[in-house]
Amino acid sequence: MSDAQGIGMQLLAARERMGLSAAQAAESLRVDVSVIESLEAGRFSDLGAPVFARGYLRQYADLLGEPLEEVTGRYSTLEESSASPDITAVPHLPGKSGKRRARWPLVLLAVVVLAAAIVWWAMGVKTA
Repeated sequence: MSDAQGIGMQLLAARERMGLSAAQAAESLRVDVSVIESLEAGRFSDLGAPVFARGYLRQYADLLGEPLEEVTGRYSTLEESSASPDITAVPHLPGKSGKRRARWPLVLLAVVVLAAAIVWWAMGVKTA
């Protein structure tokens, strides 16, 4: 069982201990029943961005009387372990500058335009 499922099972057990149905819990939190079902199944990605999932989780744990620090701490650990790495933080290799590579097409274009202008000017001078 994954940690997400463990959190969901904890919430489901707490709700059943309180004698609440999923619909009653949803009504108390003023959310759709699908939110409660997603929380109890550990499908936090169904709730949108992690900030929304964390908010629903806090509200639901509070309603059920579950320790907020434990539940949100487990979710934070889960979120950190599933976060994709930031590939923009990869350092550039020394001596390999993207600026040099980006300039050569512009320099080549300038040389071609200059050569074309000289040829056009030279042809115009001969006929005149």
